[in-house]
Amino acid sequence: MTDELKFPGNAGRDRDSIDESLVHLIRDAYTPPGGDAYWAGLERRIMARVGSDATGDSRWWNVLAPWAKPALIAAAAIFALASVINQNIGDSDSQVAYDSVLQSVTPDVLATSEELSSMGRGTDGATLSYFLSH
Repeated sequence: MTDELKFPGNAGRDRDSIDESLVHLIRDAYTPPGGDAYWAGLERRIMARVGSDATGDSRWWNVLAPWAKPALIAAAAIFALASVINQNIGDSDSQVAYDSVLQSVTPDVLATSEELSSMGRGTDGATLSYFLSH
């Protein structure tokens, strides 16, 4: 017994086979332009280029040589911009940290003055004298 499902329309076909029109399209796409001699000619051209002892502007790195100076200038500009951005980000983080420490340590002047004035109005004048003396 087999676990494969059989459908009525596919009784004669293999499930991995493709349509004949699709096979022709694929063959047409992969057919070399000059027949089988194309591959031999392509191999000869590649091997001639690889085996040549040509000097001058035929090397691959010579194609990139005119780009060296603009690439170095662009890299330096990007590095400088990143440094400035990093410094500004670091400054803002430092400022936030400074402000948070300063606010938690320093008493609120308005709240302290209100406390002192309320104590001065109270019956205990010694407490106000104590705060003012220190």
